[in-house]
Amino acid sequence: MKSLRIYRLLLMLCLSILLALPDSYGAVKKKPAPLPDLEFSYYGQTLSIASLKPVKLKSVYQNDVSAAWREYQRRDVAPVMSSMQTLTEQMGLNDWFVFRLVRDYAENLLCDATPMDRVLLEHFLLVKLGYDVRLARTENQLLLMVPFDQEVYERFFIRLDDKEYYLFFDGLEGDMDEISVIQPCDPNKKDVGEGRVLSLLFDDRTLAIQSGETKLRDFDDGVIHVSCLVDPGVIRMLRDYPLLSMQCYATWVVLPQLHNAILEQLRPQLADMAQCDAAEALLHFVQYVFGYEPDDEQYGVEKINFVEESLYYDKSDCEDRSILFAFLIQSLLGLDVQFVEYPGHECTAVHFTDCTPYGNGYYYGQDYYLICDPSYIGGNIGRCMPEFRGVQPSVKTMTTTLASSDNDGLLEPRLDKRILFPKVEVEIIEAPKQDSIAIRNIYIPSGFVF
Repeated sequence: MKSLRIYRLLLMLCLSILLALPDSYGAVKKKPAPLPDLEFSYYGQTLSIASLKPVKLKSVYQNDVSAAWREYQRRDVAPVMSSMQTLTEQMGLNDWFVFRLVRDYAENLLCDATPMDRVLLEHFLLVKLGYDVRLARTENQLLLMVPFDQEVYERFFIRLDDKEYYLFFDGLEGDMDEISVIQPCDPNKKDVGEGRVLSLLFDDRTLAIQSGETKLRDFDDGVIHVSCLVDPGVIRMLRDYPLLSMQCYATWVVLPQLHNAILEQLRPQLADMAQCDAAEALLHFVQYVFGYEPDDEQYGVEKINFVEESLYYDKSDCEDRSILFAFLIQSLLGLDVQFVEYPGHECTAVHFTDCTPYGNGYYYGQDYYLICDPSYIGGNIGRCMPEFRGVQPSVKTMTTTLASSDNDGLLEPRLDKRILFPKVEVEIIEAPKQDSIAIRNIYIPSGFVF
């Protein structure tokens, strides 16, 4: 009987303990509910990408960065990677725009976080996407070190492991002028340094940004007429593209359909013209149909336009016009074009093959190149601006490249505008007097003065 009472007491005690426990005790632990997808604007497009629980950095020092990286590795990032890869294919993004996609995602997901938290997430995602992007730190900030296949101008870079890494602070905060010491900061050697270099080239994929609006551009100088539709969404994307060499802008095709539409309209209009006459018609076309405005007034910064941008904006400068003219000459006439650089001014020169050119020009090897200045309003082929006559320019070819210059200070951030093309100084041969040159049958719009 005594043992029975003890048994009952123990049973009552167990029941009372069980009743006192929380309801969730002993239940199967449920996975946390998935975070809602993050919606944000990307060059006017509303995108949706899976959310990710962020990691907060304690400091920019090695141990804390590595610990935060390991914490991100424990997160389920597969949905984020899948979303980004799908969008990359759907929108035809090259490496630069994938880079921008990752940065915009981090800026919106961590808009209230610190700059170093955003940079850490950007770095983690870019490495997981397969890029050789590195981390660097100053005394109190993280920044990205990004290698490109192409030369980038007017951006700080350092040389590390025989590569040039360009420096990017957080998109919402950061000033290159505050850099004092940069120390490469790799979270884990096995996680970095093995990825691919970012290419700024536009490949066979076409940017598929649909802003829902188009801008009709109609150009007519009395001889040549061209019209086209340009999507402002693509122009917004090109607005913040890294500054590259002029060759890239003249030869790269961002929107193949737009290029083809322009060329198909121009070919029949030039079909019956001799080579020099066709070139002169294109030269006057570029001179007359655009207004002129320097970059600092139009954009506030140095900016070189892709062909698509020159067809979109109402105004351009000498570099933009030279690029557009070079594109037209190469595409329509198949002639070799060189960029001619005077102090503070850029124009082009063309090597003609089936006509006898006359005017200002120079010899490059055995070939004679005739000055063609798309910014000299009313100037024919072979006419140099009066203020540059007697000035010895340098020329840059469209094909030959030089290796970039070495950086002597490994961890010293460096900024320069390096020369991609070999510059060769040439002597301009003076043109005959104006009245000795035959008048060509080219329409000159009223209001323009030679």
